[in-house]
Amino acid sequence: MRIYQRYLLKELIQIFLLSLLALLAIYILLEFFGTLDDFIENQVKIKFIFLYLANQTPFFAAQFIPLALLLATMLTLGGMGQNNEIIAFRSCGFTLYQLSLPLLIAGVFFSLFTFSLTEYVVPPTFARARHIKTVFVKHKQEKKLLNLKDVWYTSGRNIYHFNKLDPGKNAIQGVTLYRLDQSSLLKKRIDAKQLVYRNGHWIAKKLTIRDFIYQNGHSTLQKFQQKQSAALSISEKPEDFLIPQKAVEEMNIRELNRYIDKVKNIGVNVNEYKVQLYHKFFFPLSCLVMALLGIPFSLGSKRSGGFARSIGISLVIGFSFWFVLSFSLALGKAGILSPLPAAFLPHVFYGGLGIILIRRNI
Repeated sequence: MRIYQRYLLKELIQIFLLSLLALLAIYILLEFFGTLDDFIENQVKIKFIFLYLANQTPFFAAQFIPLALLLATMLTLGGMGQNNEIIAFRSCGFTLYQLSLPLLIAGVFFSLFTFSLTEYVVPPTFARARHIKTVFVKHKQEKKLLNLKDVWYTSGRNIYHFNKLDPGKNAIQGVTLYRLDQSSLLKKRIDAKQLVYRNGHWIAKKLTIRDFIYQNGHSTLQKFQQKQSAALSISEKPEDFLIPQKAVEEMNIRELNRYIDKVKNIGVNVNEYKVQLYHKFFFPLSCLVMALLGIPFSLGSKRSGGFARSIGISLVIGFSFWFVLSFSLALGKAGILSPLPAAFLPHVFYGGLGIILIRRNI
């Protein structure tokens, strides 16, 4: 690595760390005073206040890294412009592309770092923060399961409806099972008052079995049975019907993908979850996007204004990107945009804009 590259990266990282710490300090103060009433009202111990804020910090650090990098890029190059260092570099034969390259590499590095942070650090710490706030701050019982009443579940050619799940007893109340044939036509319906899981088998109590046959364009009842008790052939175990209550932030990409597959089986609209899944993939790229935008705006700016102007431009760019991204994600969750485009289009638009502006300056 050349001396000028080390110099640029050193300046960038110093300003980045200061910017990130400043943003986090503002967040911690806002979060503390925002929940101060709960802390006082519920007489929360200082230990839990500290643990709550500490476990929230990684999530907000991941959100602030792109903005901190944008500020660092603008202030680094803006400061060099103020001190005529860019003119000195160019007089030595360095091109603007050579000056920009270390900053773009830093954008790639911070993208990878943010991805690692959101995948491996944020999920467990966010879950702990939510647990602390629910149990130790608000003194409420944490809801661990998504739904226990009026549950629909699909598996292959089987469709289940349960009135109520009873996890403690491995039992289900009010069961209706629809079994379809290869043409997706109803071939059997089983209604049971209760379904109990014992020794690896499902036992239905007070059940009615109806067998249907499809002929001449319509279904006809072929067989009708009533039984007090019977074993049913169901491949699922009790835990397969229980969906844990988890926030998207508490799951990494692999866990969220499995969660989507599971909640889809109970009839939940997974469009919002898919948008969040793709957002987890593409959000770290916002670091590179911010570097791409920061370079041309700092190189193309006039000398007047100094640091205040650089900070102002950074905030405008950062919040406009955040607004467009939030709007795009909202369109995806509403079903107006497909989940994948909703997550990546803002990054493509702003990244493309940055590349165009860099080419014009270079």
